[in-house]
Amino acid sequence: MAASGFCVISSVFLFLFRFILFSTKAVPVYSSHYCTGSLKFEPNSTFQTNLNLLLSSLISNATEGSHFYRTRVGSAAPNSVTGLFLCRGDTLSAACHDCVAGAATEIKQKCPVEKEAIIWYDICMLRYSNQSILNNIVPGVDLFNAKNVSVKELERFNELLANLLNGLASKAANSMEDNKFATGEVNLTRTETLYGLVQCTPELSSFDCKMCFSSAIASVPNCCDGKQGARVLLPGCNIRYEVYPFYNSTKSLTPPVLQSRPLGRNRVEVVLPFFIPIAAAMVLFAFGICSAMGKQARDVIQLWKKTSFSGT
Repeated sequence: MAASGFCVISSVFLFLFRFILFSTKAVPVYSSHYCTGSLKFEPNSTFQTNLNLLLSSLISNATEGSHFYRTRVGSAAPNSVTGLFLCRGDTLSAACHDCVAGAATEIKQKCPVEKEAIIWYDICMLRYSNQSILNNIVPGVDLFNAKNVSVKELERFNELLANLLNGLASKAANSMEDNKFATGEVNLTRTETLYGLVQCTPELSSFDCKMCFSSAIASVPNCCDGKQGARVLLPGCNIRYEVYPFYNSTKSLTPPVLQSRPLGRNRVEVVLPFFIPIAAAMVLFAFGICSAMGKQARDVIQLWKKTSFSGT
């Protein structure tokens, strides 16, 4: 009875382990959005139909393994709409698709009748406009970590940060690859590291990409001076720095658990790496015991059958 109860408990534990492991899926983490309120469209209008077609097209093309896609629906103003998405350069295809799909849904909720809008997540950006030529600098959004750098380390921190971001910006803008994306790190102390990331839309020229990065980097002292982490989100580019690793160093890594905004890290991200190995070991141990008990039970039954048969 005790053995049976142990195996039942083990089975329940195995079910819970599988549920936690396979149902824990990263979801897009919203960062910010902006709706241009000056131009609006009427519900059920041709523009809205074209916008829905555009968003469906963006979602579909996010499954092709591309981190960037731009398209236009409608032949002429005022009903034509241009849109694009940009996924972070270290993001795998499945995570990119999920982020774009979430952005396409949420942007319609946050900007239900605007003819121009943009929405940012941790690993993707999506925008649309009734204009064919898109502004790369405005609107912009600043997000920052609530924690401050110590006063005695601030001067050195700012110097290292400026060198890191400017170096990454130059590397990304001059990149021959399609994604114009760069990451890097620099040692702050023996135990602390500063991590940086920059990216601009691949359609931009090297000059326009540099101009966008320059605008983003120049805004850091005004919005985020002394902060341990910050993000500057512009339509054509974005930059980010933190004192903890927040990006994948290679695309061959497993898909990242999406971070929350710089104010803190996802508790699931912290707990799972410790929980999963322990849980797996317990499941294997329980499975081994139950298997052994099952074999013993089968041996007893076979022995009983032989004894009963020989006694008749």
